[in-house]
Amino acid sequence: MKMRSLLSLTIAGLLSAPVYATTVTGKVTDTAGKPVAGAEVKIEGTRRVAYTDENGVYRFDDVKQPHIHLHVYSSEHIHGDNDLGDVTRDQNVDFVLKPASVENIVVTANALQSSVLESVTPVTVIGAEKLRKIEAPTLGETLKNAPGVHSTYFGPVASSPIIRGNDGPRVKIVQNGLDVSDVSRVGPDHNVASTLTSATQVEVLRGPATLQYGSGAIGGVVNVVDKRIPQYPVEGIEGEAETSYSTVNEGTYTRGDVTGGKGNWAWHVDGFYRDTENADIPGYASIDPDEDEPKGELESSAMETSNIVAGLSYVAEEGYFGFAVEKLDNEYGVPGHSHAHGEEEHDDDDHDESEHDDHGEEHSEEGVLLDVDMTRYQMAGEWHSPVEGLTNLKFAAAYTDYEHAEIEDGEPGTVFTNESSDIRLSAYHEEINGWHGVFGLQFNHSDYNAVGEEAFTPANTTSSYALYIVEQKKVGDITFELGGRLERTTLDADDSEIELDIAHEEHDEHEGEEHEGEEHEGEEHEEHALAFSFPDYNFTSLSLSAGANWEYAEGHAVAVTLSRSERAPSQQELFSAGQHLATQSYEVGLVFDMDDEGHIEESLSGVKEEVSTNLDVTFRKYSGDWGYSVSFFFNQADDYIFQTNTGLIALSEHEEHGDEEHEDEAHDDEIGMHEDEHDEHSEEGLPVYYFQQADADIWGFEAETYVDLSDTLRLTVFGDYIRAEIEGDNLPRTPPMRFGSELSYMKDGLSADVGLTWYDDQQHVASYETVTDGYTLVNASVQYEFASQGIDWVLFARGENLTDEEARVHTSFLKDPAPLPGRNFTMGVRALF
Repeated sequence: MKMRSLLSLTIAGLLSAPVYATTVTGKVTDTAGKPVAGAEVKIEGTRRVAYTDENGVYRFDDVKQPHIHLHVYSSEHIHGDNDLGDVTRDQNVDFVLKPASVENIVVTANALQSSVLESVTPVTVIGAEKLRKIEAPTLGETLKNAPGVHSTYFGPVASSPIIRGNDGPRVKIVQNGLDVSDVSRVGPDHNVASTLTSATQVEVLRGPATLQYGSGAIGGVVNVVDKRIPQYPVEGIEGEAETSYSTVNEGTYTRGDVTGGKGNWAWHVDGFYRDTENADIPGYASIDPDEDEPKGELESSAMETSNIVAGLSYVAEEGYFGFAVEKLDNEYGVPGHSHAHGEEEHDDDDHDESEHDDHGEEHSEEGVLLDVDMTRYQMAGEWHSPVEGLTNLKFAAAYTDYEHAEIEDGEPGTVFTNESSDIRLSAYHEEINGWHGVFGLQFNHSDYNAVGEEAFTPANTTSSYALYIVEQKKVGDITFELGGRLERTTLDADDSEIELDIAHEEHDEHEGEEHEGEEHEGEEHEEHALAFSFPDYNFTSLSLSAGANWEYAEGHAVAVTLSRSERAPSQQELFSAGQHLATQSYEVGLVFDMDDEGHIEESLSGVKEEVSTNLDVTFRKYSGDWGYSVSFFFNQADDYIFQTNTGLIALSEHEEHGDEEHEDEAHDDEIGMHEDEHDEHSEEGLPVYYFQQADADIWGFEAETYVDLSDTLRLTVFGDYIRAEIEGDNLPRTPPMRFGSELSYMKDGLSADVGLTWYDDQQHVASYETVTDGYTLVNASVQYEFASQGIDWVLFARGENLTDEEARVHTSFLKDPAPLPGRNFTMGVRALF
């Protein structure tokens, strides 16, 4: 008890600085004079929050803040604020809010936390209620229907968001503004370790967001905002619980989150458990199935996941400080491997057929599994008006210990680990000549290692230090925003050895078909075994941005942003040198100098930073019974880093020497050749993908419009289109053109919607990439809300891919062996208390 009292006094002493005691009250109405109930009123620079009653009245007593700046937020209205300056007596401040016909949510991922409709940059915010309706097992599949957002879709078990054709190291995934620090940026088979159990909203910043988040955000940011560290006082206990069942994979999902508090202390606990079987699919998984491939099932697509988060905060009027810990356990299959591997083992050796048949069946059943274990520690705090001239000081830090093992045939294989730290300190200054803004420091360190046969990158560390500033000024109906970031990134990798065995097949049009037993006579094999010692790679990145949002008429606005962003290459782009079995490819990084024939020079290649110049123009209408948001973008990138199929084949290593007993030999970053006339399958090998740099142009649009057909019916239509070209060729895995619509109904606790999304054929493909057929998905949902004994109950059901259409995702490495799941019905119940 003494220790706890001492801690309370210490924190309170740091955070508390009473000066005045003032009463602030007022009324919030709309433009028609009707009271706005449930509006949130905040005093900037404090933790004080008040909500308007049914008459629109709010009240603050005993305000100990000399400078009072009020903000009013309502999801159905435009944000209102009033800076009263220094006050010494009671205040009565009324607000008249302009109505908004779309949900207007504050964007916490923006440095200055403007609302959706006031944002200079294109942004989409998905609130808690909609998240519950669309939540999928993976973040990419949850967000894939937002305009400008697609999914990497590595089966139902792993996917990441693609923003305007950018994914991997160009899209930053953050949790409450801090990097999730998993290895999902390294490969599409690695699921994002961010959870939505207690998420209050998910924010998608489309386009460069490097000012606040660094090089990894040159394509965009996805910020998951949750309750793990309470930021405001909580009296009593509140929370929700949910359970559901899905037919497509016999999936069960149970989650819950509880937040409580007393006095200055607030706590939070949430968790979930998900268990699924393999997903049902229409037809066969493979485009060209073998005669023994099972029909109607996507093998190795089951998952079992559990997660628990606990947080504790001390909240005073002048700030808060909190701590949270998260434990994630996730085991899931890797589609596209189990059947193929079973075949490979079955045909591996004729002289021991029965033994390999048994082994093949076992492998086919188990396939390849990823076993993820992550522990994450996070701190966050704010100190309002710490010194004269600063209105707020924010601190956030996270340490993540991530590990996953690839399990093949029940045996542990390659183990990937990533220990990462992310620290951010931001200071908000008082208004200077009309400008208000934030400047800050950020430090990030990552220690990555992979041990095992399929480790295709050497152990390495990445460290970055950054300074940034963002300033904003409002002049009449125009809001101006300027910003800059200076970042220093250092990458240090262990020595690595690469052995690349390339097969070139010579084709003679004048020759007839080769005899099966002579098929190797037309092949040449080139072996390149080289050892490399890497120097430290240092990059200094400067990013600048300027933008403005002009409300040229009431409820109408246009926003323009021009940015120049620099990005340092990621460790995968630099040092990849080996077979990446998840994507069924052999990867060669930027630092290696490889020619068109697959010959690698002994000297390392020079590497440059990627420089992107981006223009965004967004038109918005958000009043009346119809509205829209339309964004056009053009991105000209110098030294754009991309991974391309070279058309070369790297042969898998399965050596057999004379009459010696067959045994598997595999080495890190090594791939060899097997010349056995009885084993044709091993000669297929893996396609060689090479990271290169060239100038690229990326442009397109995203649009969403709605019309209220009545008080209960709304029709929404959206679409997006992206073109990406590089040196006369198309960039690989570019999302196709897409249009969708949804008709929604809401009245007296009953809500329902039905929608369809049409994907065009993707014919703008890169070299050695195949065309993908288009498809149409039809979805629907219904839910009913009612209250009973102090608990709000929600009964819900939704259907996905109702027409059971075979759909293959062009942006996926697994488009040929893994289609989207078939028809699915999900039913469940949710309780809020």
